[in-house]
Amino acid sequence: MRLLITGASGLLGSRLVEVAIDAGHDVYATYNSHPVVGRNTRFLDILDKEAVNKCLTESSPNVVIHTASLTDVDLCEEKPDLARWVNEVAAQNIARTCRQTGSYLVHLSTDYVFDGQRGHYGEGDVPNPIDEYGRSKLAGEREVALQCQSYCIARTSVLFGWGRTYRHNFATWVHEKLSAGQRVNVVSAQYASPTLNTDLARMLIEVAERRIHGILHLAGSTRVSRYEFAVLLAKQFGFNESLLTPVQAEATQWKARRPFDSSLNVSKAQEMLTNKPATLEEELSEFAKESQRGG
Repeated sequence: MRLLITGASGLLGSRLVEVAIDAGHDVYATYNSHPVVGRNTRFLDILDKEAVNKCLTESSPNVVIHTASLTDVDLCEEKPDLARWVNEVAAQNIARTCRQTGSYLVHLSTDYVFDGQRGHYGEGDVPNPIDEYGRSKLAGEREVALQCQSYCIARTSVLFGWGRTYRHNFATWVHEKLSAGQRVNVVSAQYASPTLNTDLARMLIEVAERRIHGILHLAGSTRVSRYEFAVLLAKQFGFNESLLTPVQAEATQWKARRPFDSSLNVSKAQEMLTNKPATLEEELSEFAKESQRGG
């Protein structure tokens, strides 16, 4: 399979490249702000329709996995026009070109398309985002469904893992603080389905190989609060759990609202995939092994 991955310097994209190459696929990788060194890598401005068209035409991929997006929730709130361009317009550019080239598209989306009023959201539940990040990602989903005939919209939740040195994710941030013996305030009343980047990459490659169509929730199988997540991480690494302090969301410096419970129902993926959604305990065990191997 000839595979093009956007956002190859990101937390997911960087791992996807590794997993796809290990699986024997012919991989082309694109980046923007953070250069990626390697064979078949190139700069791509996903907002430039002509550049997107040229890139896909020249690489001629069977499958495009579009991971590049603006995921900083507070930045999206501060700059909604930027969020719309990166998360909606760029998705439109990619989807239109995939239709023209006949490429199957896997588009990454988020649990933040839901309002978080009840959690355990399935693929058939109606989205109702409460912040600019969620709204822009939902708009991107709609563009993919409108513009592209052969696609999968893969929603995930609280992505974590090693592989992106220029920006922490929740797990690496907690790990760094606790390993240094520092106290950490963690929100106790926000629930999600944490997802290890390595596990998500394996699931996405299987989706791409099988050309699964429609919306699919690809996330960890454990519903957990941020604080509970941090406690389990501390246990996994033998850190001092007393350094963790549960706090309310109101005590944070967040600018955007977050869903109270955006956890995802992954039963469809559990039934369909060979690479099934993992429990948080399984994910953290792998996360610990990867830390010993240097990420």
